[in-house]
Amino acid sequence: PPDDGRARLGRRLFFDPILSSDRTVACASCHDPAQGFADGEAGSLGVRGQRTPRNAPTLFNRALGRHFSWDGKAATLEEQVLLPIANPVEMDLELDAAVARLAEDATYAAAFAETFGRAPARDDLAAALAAFVRLALLGDSPVDRFRAGEFAALSASERSGLWFYESRGACWRCHSGPNFTDE
Repeated sequence: PPDDGRARLGRRLFFDPILSSDRTVACASCHDPAQGFADGEAGSLGVRGQRTPRNAPTLFNRALGRHFSWDGKAATLEEQVLLPIANPVEMDLELDAAVARLAEDATYAAAFAETFGRAPARDDLAAALAAFVRLALLGDSPVDRFRAGEFAALSASERSGLWFYESRGACWRCHSGPNFTDE
């Protein structure tokens, strides 16, 4: 489990627009907990009203992931959480500038010192955000319970949908495993 101090700091950073160039976009702007840590849009809205080319995927169960970002370009969650900050369409803040901004903020400087024993650093920013994202876990869904033998966990129409998913629809070819993804 992630260190509580790191996750607390990561949560604070996740909801604070301090990491965007114009201080208008937070991680939670696109990964809204009320929307399943996604945003329900075809393209997410970044700084200066720019639309991203892709939607914000859910963050649920990313702790179980093996590849990160839509194209798998990030090898670790720590690498991935920094990408939107520097992306010119998403948050548009160079990572060195983000770290400097955090160091200049007395409350964040104190929080990083308390959590990591030093001034804000890129690796610590990544560790804090990743620790928070790792807490977004979801399980024990009706499908999980059905597959475990609880027949009544799914309605008749849901069972029909699952049958189609697992047979003629062949959805399982890409949407497989406990997280319904081939990564």
